[in-house]
Amino acid sequence: MQDNRCATAAEVAVLRERVARVEGRHDHLRDGLDLLSRQFSELRRDLTQAVDDNAACTRQEIMSRVDEMSRNTHRRDAEVSDRLSRIEGGIRLANWITVTVIAGATTLLGWARMGDALWHVWRHVLGGGA
Repeated sequence: MQDNRCATAAEVAVLRERVARVEGRHDHLRDGLDLLSRQFSELRRDLTQAVDDNAACTRQEIMSRVDEMSRNTHRRDAEVSDRLSRIEGGIRLANWITVTVIAGATTLLGWARMGDALWHVWRHVLGGGA
């Protein structure tokens, strides 16, 4: 059998002191964990805000670049359209000049053949049939 022994007042005091130290450490750890939890929450909040701010800034930069590219595209389209209009106008002018020269040459050739025919007729009439 086992002897039941009672603790002395000094032993109870030492035990209470140890329990108090353990409880103090427990309270200290709990306070430390609470502090870490708050700091982690603040860090998460700050990181979320930083990511949101960065995303907004990135979206703004992208949209700015897209707008700039769109303006450049419209400007280039206008330049190309203007160049094509000038080229088309030049082709029309060249066609008009070509048609005019051909018509003039045809007319001159026609008048020349008529003049030649009249000359032969006149020579025939004046020459007496020769």
